[in-house]
Amino acid sequence: MGLLALLPDELLGSLIAEARAAPGDGHFLTAHELDTLRAVTNRFIPGPPEDPAPGALDAGVAEAIDLLLGAFTLTTPPIHAGGPFSNRAGASHDNFADFVGLDTHAELGWRIRLEGSKGIAAREFAGPVVGLQEIYRSGLAHLDDRSRSTYGMDFASAPAPAQEALLSDQSDNDTQTFVGAALANTLETMYGPPEYGGNRGLAGWSPNGWQGDTQPRGFSPAQVSNPDPGLPVHTAGTASSGSGGTSAAAPGDESALTQDLVAALWGRRAPRTASWLARRGLTSG
Repeated sequence: MGLLALLPDELLGSLIAEARAAPGDGHFLTAHELDTLRAVTNRFIPGPPEDPAPGALDAGVAEAIDLLLGAFTLTTPPIHAGGPFSNRAGASHDNFADFVGLDTHAELGWRIRLEGSKGIAAREFAGPVVGLQEIYRSGLAHLDDRSRSTYGMDFASAPAPAQEALLSDQSDNDTQTFVGAALANTLETMYGPPEYGGNRGLAGWSPNGWQGDTQPRGFSPAQVSNPDPGLPVHTAGTASSGSGGTSAAAPGDESALTQDLVAALWGRRAPRTASWLARRGLTSG
């Protein structure tokens, strides 16, 4: 006990928390909660075999969300990555991995966001707040309850269509509160810098051809001014119907639809016969 007394309180607290955690538990979520969250994120961004591109499971999205929820179990909470550069574009050291310590105000704000106000007067200057930890813990438990009562099994064990039916149930306010937070965090960790725990192996960047941060190397003037090589650019106004005008893609022609959308994104006005104009709910304006 004399040796333990020499340890900083924060480090001692972290060691005790780790010792109490059951095998397979995350920084905040239990092993079962992590399995449930993996199933949820896999519905948001599925990977193989449903989609050839890496999905949330490949990118470690659930683990990254758990890291955020349990940020204050670490000596330096992994909330604000350091800088100025990672080591992905020529720098010798990954400064992003050197997280910046929080000052008193930042720590208060993040504890309110993650842990909630918990009836603490210093945290309720703007009223009571339900933190992300409670939203995830209660939301994951609620999904399990719904799945057991509807399908006779835990959410993670249910087939994908059953999981999607539960997640998309707009009449279930508890589920939608959870989905709003989980979907936002899934996108952040899937496509954010990997130092925050997600985007493993750049799984969120590689399929889109996104290089990620390029400092200190940066981009050349040509790269700034021109589309990346291989980008499918559709030139609006190309005649292919023999009438001298633009060809209209059939409503079911997804390839042509993509080309028309890319053309619009690159600043070229889409033809009035563009494929999406023939779809229900869309008008030519």
